[in-house]
Amino acid sequence: MSWWHVLIICFVAFVVWGFRRFWRAKQAGLPFAPAWFAALTRAPASISESVSVILRRQIPPRFEAPRSWLGGLPMMPDHVEWPRSISTEHPEKGERPLHFVAQIACADLPAELWGGLGPRRGWLLLFIDPNQGGPEGPDAFRVLYVDKLGAERKPPADLGPVHDGVYTGARYDYCRTIDEVPSVWRRWPVDLVVVPNTIAKEGNRTIVAPDNFAETLYAGQHVSRDRYPPSDPEPFTWRGALYVLDTIDRSLAKPVAELRIYDTLVEKLNRPGYFASILAAVDAEDARWAALSKPWLEGPEPEDETERQRRARARAETERRRAKREALAAFLERHPTPDSIVDYLRQSHHPWRRWRAEARERVAGERSAVLAQDLDSLIPDDAWQALKARLRQDTFRFWTYRSVERDGDPLHVSFEEIEVAADAGQRTGIAELVADYYVDAARQSLIPPSVLSEFEPRWRSLYYNMPHRIGGYHDGVQSEAQAGPVRELLLFQIASDDAMHWCWGDAGAYYVFLDPDALKKLEFSRAQMTLECH
Repeated sequence: MSWWHVLIICFVAFVVWGFRRFWRAKQAGLPFAPAWFAALTRAPASISESVSVILRRQIPPRFEAPRSWLGGLPMMPDHVEWPRSISTEHPEKGERPLHFVAQIACADLPAELWGGLGPRRGWLLLFIDPNQGGPEGPDAFRVLYVDKLGAERKPPADLGPVHDGVYTGARYDYCRTIDEVPSVWRRWPVDLVVVPNTIAKEGNRTIVAPDNFAETLYAGQHVSRDRYPPSDPEPFTWRGALYVLDTIDRSLAKPVAELRIYDTLVEKLNRPGYFASILAAVDAEDARWAALSKPWLEGPEPEDETERQRRARARAETERRRAKREALAAFLERHPTPDSIVDYLRQSHHPWRRWRAEARERVAGERSAVLAQDLDSLIPDDAWQALKARLRQDTFRFWTYRSVERDGDPLHVSFEEIEVAADAGQRTGIAELVADYYVDAARQSLIPPSVLSEFEPRWRSLYYNMPHRIGGYHDGVQSEAQAGPVRELLLFQIASDDAMHWCWGDAGAYYVFLDPDALKKLEFSRAQMTLECH
């Protein structure tokens, strides 16, 4: 073969390669340029960004054609496979599907984003492994680019729970077991809100999102400043009642450890006079309380309503102390020696365990009755009140010891009676059910208006004032954004989020970065992800 033939072959190969580059850029909606020019033009070493894009939850959601959303399921062409990986932290579990986090319509991204780089057609998708403690390797996430939507993809059969309980994160105690923890987060549509890419210095902190940023994002709408998630309302559907029962069942299923009887406890009880001092210490404390509360308890009934309420509280506390003292005296009378008390304490866990097992059986019966109903229908108030009363009346009482302060001794021994009910007041997950109904067009009307008015302002808030973000400076938890042109472009900032029931590590955020040259070539496999926590 002559040098002339070699030259022709090389030229043809270059033309084919250049044409493929040109077509790929065209499909992605990149600015028009000849393929050979795009191939030879090198990405700048750093990029100046003028804008950032906030992924603002729609509140209320608009049930319209898919554009951009968090959670739920991806919409990918049939030929695109659901990303899988082998976790570096758990290689023994083999290859597993990653969890879908977000899908973003690139056509809605502003031209200025990423300094003009990146696609303006198609969709960007993010998948992660939320069950890793240090998800910084390529096994922990995938960024996909698809040029068109496909049908909503069903999750793989082996997709595991979104939180397996190994690391800190969102709580799923309303699920009876890990196997019942959802494998998919709720789907929440978002609007892409363009904001200036600015950075400020406040003392030693670098600030990207201004204070109370949610009030700017939701201008004119009520935004809660309460940093804590909403409390669980009472059930308003049968599924809510099921959540309550499953929460109780999970609590009752936990193993009960034997009460530890320390040698120091036995030694103290056997000291001369110590046993008798237990009731004397309670009498002395009650006498101090009586002296302090005397002004509130004596004299004519106050005319002021606040004072009358204070007197009522003081009387109730006095009665509580009297009843508690009588119960302790009766307990000590039944167990008049240290040996008798220690023997009782050592045996007390047996009836406690037996009651828990029997209570689980009663809860299972209640659960069967609830499952016979249409779960996503309103539960009559009288039906819920009757169920709640049965749970609260299912109680067990037992005595245990505790340490109290007495005459400078912080470990003085005393005893108290504890009453526990099947309804132990745990979080029930109904707040999550409210959010699930809210983003479901068919079930949103089930939410009582009073519940909705409490939750919507909280869903508009930002956890630690940190939004979900694409492009621009990142809101660091442990790191800080540096002013000036950047060498890494922010593809995704996915923050902890009560509305999504996302708590990344210790209330942190995921950051996905890509260098300008890789973004220009749509080589999203070169992206890097980090997790920062408080």
